[in-house]
Amino acid sequence: MILMELNNRRQTAMLGFAAFLILFAASATANNRATNNSDAGTRVITTPSTTSEVSVVIGKQIVRQLYADCGLNISYLDVPAARAVMMAEKSQSDGELARIPMAVKGNAPLLPLNIPIATARLVPLFNNGQSGEAKGNLAGKRIGFLNGYRMIAAVMPDDATQVATTDTFQLVSLLGRERIDVALTLEWDALSARHHNPGMAIGEPLLESPLYHWVHDSREDDIPCLSSALNHMKETGEVQRLFREGIESTPPK
Repeated sequence: MILMELNNRRQTAMLGFAAFLILFAASATANNRATNNSDAGTRVITTPSTTSEVSVVIGKQIVRQLYADCGLNISYLDVPAARAVMMAEKSQSDGELARIPMAVKGNAPLLPLNIPIATARLVPLFNNGQSGEAKGNLAGKRIGFLNGYRMIAAVMPDDATQVATTDTFQLVSLLGRERIDVALTLEWDALSARHHNPGMAIGEPLLESPLYHWVHDSREDDIPCLSSALNHMKETGEVQRLFREGIESTPPK
């Protein structure tokens, strides 16, 4: 009798514990679904700079508008340039703000939109007083550039003195004080620098490539809508307007 009673108690306890596990699992599943649903309309996008770089500011405005047109929100993750694309390549974000194809690893889980945002041009920025010969030949020069951009290595002469900086505003300051002979930067940032410093000149592009917004392959379903939104912004002149206003905007103090 005692053994039968103990067995009955053991069975009752086991049934109760099993019921608890089922309820706990159901509750956890519901909580996970609620969390996923609450984040379903938000995308975390890495950006290649923590500065007020003109090209980055413009890029953020364009990409935010694309997602808004598709009913999605953006949370930007501002980190240094090299780290930004590496985080996206390692699936630590839902995408990367904007890169040329050569700056993204071929085996990365990143997909570009169907059309580019614009054409990116890497250009040299000089003081006007330099000769045409100096503008056409970077060999042996003191060259300032933005740290973390993979495209720089493709155009940097072997015998150049490399001076890495965090933004174009530092490059302009170094150039104005003759600490460097030339600054390498994106054309939009160079145009902004020249707009506020008429004594500077922009050389011919050293590298030219389409610039894409990149989406993690787990968000591939976003691409058709985002591409369509970008195409509309370009057709209406909205993209061009944002670039123009960004170039002519007041630089940070």
